[in-house]
Amino acid sequence: MAITLIKGGHLVDGTGDPPKGRAALLVEDERITALGAEAESRAAEASEVIDCGGRTLLPGLIDCHNHLSLDPTLENYLYRMNDPIPDLTLRAVTTMQVDVQSGVTTSRCLGDKGFLDTACREWVREGRVPGPRLLVAGRGIRAPHGHGFVGYPFGGVEAIRQAVRENLLAGADLIKIYITGTLRSKEGILHYFSKEEIEAVVEEAHRVGVPVATHCIGGPGLKLALDAGIDVIEHGYFVSDEEIERLVQSGTWLVMTPSIFLTDARIKTLPPHLIEGHLQQRDEVVERLAAAIRGGVRYAVGTDGMHGGIAREIQYLMDFGASPGDALKAATASAARVCGMEDHIGTLEKGKFADVIAVDGDPLKDPIVLQGPKTVILGGRRVEGT
Repeated sequence: MAITLIKGGHLVDGTGDPPKGRAALLVEDERITALGAEAESRAAEASEVIDCGGRTLLPGLIDCHNHLSLDPTLENYLYRMNDPIPDLTLRAVTTMQVDVQSGVTTSRCLGDKGFLDTACREWVREGRVPGPRLLVAGRGIRAPHGHGFVGYPFGGVEAIRQAVRENLLAGADLIKIYITGTLRSKEGILHYFSKEEIEAVVEEAHRVGVPVATHCIGGPGLKLALDAGIDVIEHGYFVSDEEIERLVQSGTWLVMTPSIFLTDARIKTLPPHLIEGHLQQRDEVVERLAAAIRGGVRYAVGTDGMHGGIAREIQYLMDFGASPGDALKAATASAARVCGMEDHIGTLEKGKFADVIAVDGDPLKDPIVLQGPKTVILGGRRVEGT
């Protein structure tokens, strides 16, 4: 069994403790067996050394909301989700490589076409293609008249129940439904599923221990989601003070995805009829996400397909008022809890996967140093190209 020693300058282990001066980890069978002085004392056991010089070592980053075949660099990128499945799959193989080289070692994929995300998950596990560890939702479930460019339309309790079961049969790690759209309309925040339909999704998934996430920006649909016991709210762009209080009381996680409203380059490639709404509603989104952070909502962060951009998402959280430590946790320790994998990833501790990135500088002071990590290590193995 191969034993690897990983060396660096300072160690930010992700637990909230101050950085440590002795950045050393001993890895056996993908997992950390010793850290710091203990790892150094056992250095002779290592058959391989990954020396990151004086760089800071920290946990691999977790993108809590991703879509493998979504590429916002393409014009009208939302409608490009209607491209043939082989084209989407080739796109996904490319974006996975971009993601892992940017320091994302785990990616929570919130829906794709034709179960291509399930195939990608297995290819990564088998070492056939480079990419992060994947948690996948399979087909996103949307209403026939509702939002969801990455989803498929299903209407009625029994059709939705069957869709959930088919996703589970295909190996989905979680279920994703689209309760609302992304923009506030002149009529308010509309929702597209009934109480009974939402409850059917939760019942089918929870029966076999699988969590449910929903695209939901707030409004009456959020209340239905919380009443039904949905595990994670995605986006939450327009959560009211009352909804923030409800989120806090329930302990439900909110995954924030700021870039779709705040990154101009991404807005420019939206379908033309959506651009103005995103620009007009930007300030309100900033205000409400900042209020959620102030209000004590449990949160993590994702790129929503902004591949390679997780560092910028972390910076957005700090712009909203999150402390540097909490913003980093949103893509490490807190994100691991959203994924249900806190015993395996998110911090650098004994027994956890050796998912490590090495950066120049202090990410607790300036998260932009997370952009383009010099070394990415996934399960104790250095990612090619870093």
